[in-house]
Amino acid sequence: MSNYALSEKGRQQLDGYSKRLHESVGAAKGAQFAITPAAVQKLFEKAVEDGSPFLGKINANVAVTEKVGEKIGLFVSGLVAGRTDTSGDAERTARSLHSLEKFGYSLKQTNADVALKYSIIDQWKHVAAGKFAELYASAIRMAIANDRLRIGWYGTSAAETTNPTTNPLGQDVNIGWFQKIRNEAPAQIDDDAITIGVGGDYANLDSMVRALKDSIDPVFRNDPRLRVLIGSNLASIAENKFYEAAGDKPTEKRSLDGGRLLDTYGGLPSEVPPYFPENAVMITFHANLSIYRQEGTWRRTIIDNPKKDQIEDFNSFNEDYIVEDYRAMAAATNVVAYEAPAE
Repeated sequence: MSNYALSEKGRQQLDGYSKRLHESVGAAKGAQFAITPAAVQKLFEKAVEDGSPFLGKINANVAVTEKVGEKIGLFVSGLVAGRTDTSGDAERTARSLHSLEKFGYSLKQTNADVALKYSIIDQWKHVAAGKFAELYASAIRMAIANDRLRIGWYGTSAAETTNPTTNPLGQDVNIGWFQKIRNEAPAQIDDDAITIGVGGDYANLDSMVRALKDSIDPVFRNDPRLRVLIGSNLASIAENKFYEAAGDKPTEKRSLDGGRLLDTYGGLPSEVPPYFPENAVMITFHANLSIYRQEGTWRRTIIDNPKKDQIEDFNSFNEDYIVEDYRAMAAATNVVAYEAPAE
């Protein structure tokens, strides 16, 4: 492929952005610099605005000071009401709001290194300087945000050297939520095949979700914050069944178009999160899913690399994916439509 020559206007925009950015952090062009906690918080808030609303529902930016420690616990865990007869020696005892599980967190360095080709930079060459900065920053934010969700759902290990060819969903970058359940609370996850449909293990997804909900601790089982997260293919199965049963009836069609379909499964509000694995179902609170980040560890270096006709934006930070309380978690990873055996 022939080299791409960055246009004069594109070069001016890029150099202007780079100059303003490095001056704002007191770093020379091409030098590594630290991202302040306030800037990190803004980055995640903007990522939600850019198109990752699910990150705004979970605890996607929990700042901790140590690399290894105990879970913070970010939602009320169980009963706090009670009564104590204090007429004698007994005293009232305050109950903890967070889980007292033995499992903590252990942050691992993550490198998020993004290349932007000169040809992309040139697409933004005629916009105002402030708009150019926002387009550049948005591209970096979304690349990082999307990967955080992929790793959260698919991560199974933290390799010394990752391989994006054999692990295109970040399976070897960090240990994500599903794998954390397998490692630390295996009773709360079912990886065996579960069939839905007439003749299967469950008649439909609703009955399967109701049964899975029984794995949630009674303290949380009827909590209004519970949500069921499902893979897009499972949502499609349920949608097709509804169309087959009611799609030709005008009144049902209107209900379907009005958004009634897929609102709930097994009595729980449902959601299809970005990059959520197919055939998977998870019942929990949004606040039960966290990503811990060590304060002061985000480092960034921006390099202009004409040998590759691209800008390279290197980012590094320490992270871990956390399920705050396994009692409020139930998951299944291999839910499939039942197929009757051939006669």
